[in-house]
Amino acid sequence: MRKICTFMIGGIRFGIDVLKVMSILQNIEIVRVPLAGKAVKGIVQYRGHIITVIDLRKKFDLPDWEVGSNPLHAIIKTKKGAFSFLVDEVGDIQEIQQNTKVEIGKNVQEIDSFYVSHSYKLDDSILLILDAEKVVEVKSELSV
Repeated sequence: MRKICTFMIGGIRFGIDVLKVMSILQNIEIVRVPLAGKAVKGIVQYRGHIITVIDLRKKFDLPDWEVGSNPLHAIIKTKKGAFSFLVDEVGDIQEIQQNTKVEIGKNVQEIDSFYVSHSYKLDDSILLILDAEKVVEVKSELSV
């Protein structure tokens, strides 16, 4: 059984292993970074460290944030260091059983399966488990 921290982005339920989630924060000033990739919202200071903010809506080609919305920062631990993933809201900690795992195709709920390590059937929806390492990986915007 795995424990997963769940969150919503654009109406889609995602999750990350609870051991990779360092903190959930809100109302942090984001400093823009000139010439950064489309998914890099900027940088923030977290516990004396500068970390990159990844806008998951941009990363997954979902609709932009509504004007006046205040996304949350899920501070995620990866092999490349800590990153902030912008999310709409944070849900519960789910205990996932292996027998609820479902196969994923090339696209899952309009999300490129490259970023999804597993998917699980819940009572009312599908839970997509993000591969945090692949989310922070730099993919060329020019590749076909």
